[in-house]
Amino acid sequence: MAFANPRSQRASSSSISTRGWNYDVFLSFRGEDTRHTFTDHLYRALNRKGIRTFRDTEEIRRGEEIAPELLKAIEESRICLIILSKNYAHSRWCLEELAKIMDCREQMGKLVFPIFYHVDPYSEELDTGNHKGAFFYDDRNGDEEGRRKIERWREALKTVANVMGWYLRDGSETRVIEEITSTIWKCLNRELLHVEKNLVGMDRGRASSSSTSIGPWDYEVFLSFRGQDISHSFTDHLYAALYQNGIRTFRLDDHKGEEIESCTSKAIEKARCILVILSEHYAHSRGCLRELVKFIECKNQNGKLVIPIFYHVEPYPMCGNRRGLMEKHSKIMK
Repeated sequence: MAFANPRSQRASSSSISTRGWNYDVFLSFRGEDTRHTFTDHLYRALNRKGIRTFRDTEEIRRGEEIAPELLKAIEESRICLIILSKNYAHSRWCLEELAKIMDCREQMGKLVFPIFYHVDPYSEELDTGNHKGAFFYDDRNGDEEGRRKIERWREALKTVANVMGWYLRDGSETRVIEEITSTIWKCLNRELLHVEKNLVGMDRGRASSSSTSIGPWDYEVFLSFRGQDISHSFTDHLYAALYQNGIRTFRLDDHKGEEIESCTSKAIEKARCILVILSEHYAHSRGCLRELVKFIECKNQNGKLVIPIFYHVEPYPMCGNRRGLMEKHSKIMK
């Protein structure tokens, strides 16, 4: 397989890349799904921002083993963007990339942002329990090395599904690409300032020194909602109104790249009040159901205030359907 010449992919001296990295961003994607569509548009948008981005140059990856140049490029990139599409987990190369990326995230603190492109994090396409593609081939081999490799892939898929990223299904791809490039730009500039000026306390999500103290609470409000229903409509308007009134509010959209479960669990405990926006597909989300369980626990244990907002749904039809929904998602509570 031929790869893009690393020198040709390096930006000019005006690049905002931080010291010690050959690339700002490594793009991991399944070529047959997105190479000439979403991935190409994202790559061009990153380049226009002066963000040095690595992507391989082959339409279809061939061979049994992932090329060492690709693994090296992952190590030499500050940030990894993983475009998880319908056939991503059917590629042994993509799974090897993913496993390497998640290893670097754990061992080196590499920033990793998943993009769920027309798939849900827990969909059958990415479900490690149901997957039949690359796993099935190695399962038949039955050798110990093959089994270890499969388990490594499965663990990587499980981990990345719990990292906050972008979810693209029916909305504007242009808007999502703008959000991604803006987030990457801010991350790189934040690190550059930290390196050059040795500043402390600039991590995303932390309040500035001028923030108003609210006693034992980190947040006054925790917003729980299903992104695909209302992320850029009602929720945005509500969040803006709370902000304008000086009400410190947590929403997961502001914490891209962080572990979803640990991040939300801590925020729920540190929030004075919970606003649950129950929309049409809220109960179809495993993440939302996990949050809901945590809300009820906090309400029962310490009297936390939980306020539901029924957004274009009736309370009782939702309750009437809960048995089927619970059966569908029962394994998430295990």
